[in-house]
Amino acid sequence: MLEPVIEIIIAVLLVATCAYCFVLSRKLRALRRGQEELFTLIGKFDEASRRAERNLAIMQKAGLSTSRDLDAAAARAHALIDELSVMVNAGDHIAGRIEGVVNEVRVLGGRRAAGRPGAPS
Repeated sequence: MLEPVIEIIIAVLLVATCAYCFVLSRKLRALRRGQEELFTLIGKFDEASRRAERNLAIMQKAGLSTSRDLDAAAARAHALIDELSVMVNAGDHIAGRIEGVVNEVRVLGGRRAAGRPGAPS
C-alpha cells in the first residue's frame, strides 16, 4: 500500500519538475532574445562610437587649420595696424606743421592789413 503512494508522489514531483522545466525553457528563450538584441545594440553603439571618433578627428584637423588661418589673419591685421599707426603719426606731424604755417600766414596777413612794420612787402 505504500508503493502506490510513493509512486503518486514521484509522479507529482515529475509533473512539477516538467512544468518547472517548461517555464525555465521559456525564460531562457526570452533571455536569448534579449541577448541577441543586446548584441545588436552593442554593435550599433560600437559603430556610432567609431563614427564619433572619426568625426572628432576631422573636427580637430579643421580646428587646427582654422586656428592657423586665424593666426595668419591676426598677424596681417597687426602688421596693418602698425603700418597705419606710423601713417597716422606722420599725418599728425604734417597736419601740425601745416597748422603752424597757416597760423604764421594769418599773423603775417594781419600785420600787413594793419600796416605794421616788419611785414614783408
